[in-house]
Amino acid sequence: MQDSSRPVTGYPVHTINGCAAPPPATAATAYPYVNPNPYPYYPPPPPPQNPRPTFFRRLIMACSVVLAIFGFILFIFWLVVRPKHPDFSIQSLSLSNFNASNQHVTATWNAQFQVSNPNKKLSITYRDVSSSVFHDDYFLTETRIGPFVQGTRNVTTVEASYSVVNSFVNENVVDAMNGEKSHGQIKFNVKVVADVVLRYGSWRGRRYLRVWCDDISLSGSSGKMTGGPQKCSVG
Repeated sequence: MQDSSRPVTGYPVHTINGCAAPPPATAATAYPYVNPNPYPYYPPPPPPQNPRPTFFRRLIMACSVVLAIFGFILFIFWLVVRPKHPDFSIQSLSLSNFNASNQHVTATWNAQFQVSNPNKKLSITYRDVSSSVFHDDYFLTETRIGPFVQGTRNVTTVEASYSVVNSFVNENVVDAMNGEKSHGQIKFNVKVVADVVLRYGSWRGRRYLRVWCDDISLSGSSGKMTGGPQKCSVG
């Protein structure tokens, strides 16, 4: 006999068409998802990179760094040395034995230059020096000047002699020189070029120096320079 004092612990079973209902689905009994594609998908690998652009970028960066360092060193050197052009002035220029006729010129010029080195730490060596005489921009004659050395803050006097003997000259140049001479003054331009070496301790620097002394007026009668010493442009 069933004990009526025991509590009821179940529920009546409902039947469908006389059959018991299926138990509720659980996580253990649920149907899993089946991938219709049995082969997994892998994305294609990225295309290989060309190493040449990377190499050129690194090369450009390296060159930029080297140039920056070199420029910084030059800037420091400039601050320490403060290089300056030498100063040129023509102290005197004389003309003698002048004769210009029939498109031929005979003449002798004598010039004296004062060269000053304004640098406190740089000495200058003038190795290959030449000088020329022009009337306006027409070349007349050229001469050589011996090499010389200038220490710091040094002033040097340099002399040069030029001559032409029965040299052919364009007729318009002959007429211009004779016309100026008849009016009391004749003008010439003097040019100096030099291959110079700058020295600071063990450092050596080389450059090409150009000097122009323009419109030097000479007396038409005496042939001597008028107006006193004249400063020349240096470049």
